[in-house]
Amino acid sequence: MTYKKNRLLALGIITIGLSFISTNANAEIKKTEVYEETMQNEKLLANDTSIKEKTQSDYKIKRNWLTEEVASQLNKDFKDLTTEDFEHIIKIDFRYKKIDDTIPDEIALLKNLQYLDLNYCRLYGDIPEEIANMTNLTHLDLGDNKLGKLPESLEKKIIDGDYAYCDVEGNQLRLEKGWHLLKGNWTYIDRYGERLTGVQTIDKVTYDFGEQGFIKEGWEQVDNIWHYYDRVSGMIKNDWKLINSKWYYFNADGIMVTGLQNIQGTKFCFAPSGEMLTGFQNIGGYNYSFCESGGMQYGLVNVNGKQYYFDETTGIMATNTEKVINGKKYIFAADGSGSIKSNVWIDNYTYIQANGQTVNTYYDYSHSNTNYQLFKYMTDLGNQISVDRTAVALHGGITSNNCVYFASEALRRVGVGIPTSTCNTYELENELKYMGFVPCYDLSQLKPGDIVFTNNYSHVYIFMCWDTDGYAYIVDNQSYNFDNKVLHKRQVYQDTSITDRATHFYYYPN
Repeated sequence: MTYKKNRLLALGIITIGLSFISTNANAEIKKTEVYEETMQNEKLLANDTSIKEKTQSDYKIKRNWLTEEVASQLNKDFKDLTTEDFEHIIKIDFRYKKIDDTIPDEIALLKNLQYLDLNYCRLYGDIPEEIANMTNLTHLDLGDNKLGKLPESLEKKIIDGDYAYCDVEGNQLRLEKGWHLLKGNWTYIDRYGERLTGVQTIDKVTYDFGEQGFIKEGWEQVDNIWHYYDRVSGMIKNDWKLINSKWYYFNADGIMVTGLQNIQGTKFCFAPSGEMLTGFQNIGGYNYSFCESGGMQYGLVNVNGKQYYFDETTGIMATNTEKVINGKKYIFAADGSGSIKSNVWIDNYTYIQANGQTVNTYYDYSHSNTNYQLFKYMTDLGNQISVDRTAVALHGGITSNNCVYFASEALRRVGVGIPTSTCNTYELENELKYMGFVPCYDLSQLKPGDIVFTNNYSHVYIFMCWDTDGYAYIVDNQSYNFDNKVLHKRQVYQDTSITDRATHFYYYPN
């Protein structure tokens, strides 16, 4: 029994010992692996300059043609240069200088570089990718060297046209097939890395690359005929083009048009220099009008607050003539302006209203003779000004809140004895009622000479005639809000930013 116990104990010790040895052996193996990995990383770090630059703030600047140029520009000794010094450099120009070297790593320190010209400097090696990271660089010339690989990121910027000027040709590299902006011009590189020349069709669009392989872009004059080219469309044909904020049109042959042109059923006018014209234009001795989008206008047209009529077929402006438009008679000025006459008496009863319509006022024009006389008196410009000035005087020289003084004075001048002391809308309404005037709340029944009150009795005015869209021509004391015109338009049915809607009016019955 004792023998068995001792044997088991011995076996246990051996097992524990073996386990301990196994554990220590594994630990030693892991330590060896970690050590080897650490040494390998240190070797990589020692051999990788870019990693050293990122991890060492005291980057050691090497003497080469680039660092010597930086020192020269900053008037510093080379050994005193710091990485921050390179950020002050915005231009490096070594064009045609024989460097016979590679582009050094220090190129990455020129973070604010705007201009880099290393054309024909006998450079060799690969083009550093750090050049593509220079966000301020607009001029890049690496042409005519022996440079090899072109970084994809740099070629993408050339393809996207990010550089105002870029040249990488004449090196030991091949550009990808497709569009590139080289030497400030668009070119198309074929599968052999060469520029296309002459007339070529790409994606069903015809381009002229000329002898040098650069696409024609912008204006071109051939035999006094103007054409326009762009990268997207080639020669512009049968289309509009916005150039320097001006619109031009080019016909089926790509010729810039001038004069009066019919384009897809709409007439446009173009200056001799080609830009589209708007507004009034005299063509062949006749006046026309062209809207903001360029199309010729027809019929009644409002221009700067005045109405004009342009023939429905020819577009010629009517002058010194009468026209019946939509059943209404209009008389146009004889001075060539073409504006519709308004607020003019032709004879004792024929009147051209403020809206330009000619009417006969002999019968049923106003609700009563009293209203008619008030209306007719206020059509005279001199009377309008006189009443307005008197209203101001009655209010002690105050130029605002004179609507009651204005309306009362106008009524007095046609024989309605409103007391001069009447100074608010409530008093005026009571006076009108007392004198036999009748109220009406149907605004569609308004006639010339009626006295109109607004919401909350905020205002009173004299109705003269309807216009359109709920507007009417009226007279009141508020000329200061309407270009100093006593006779002006006002919205009747709705509130606006400066006026209240009407609620009712008064007229004197026959």
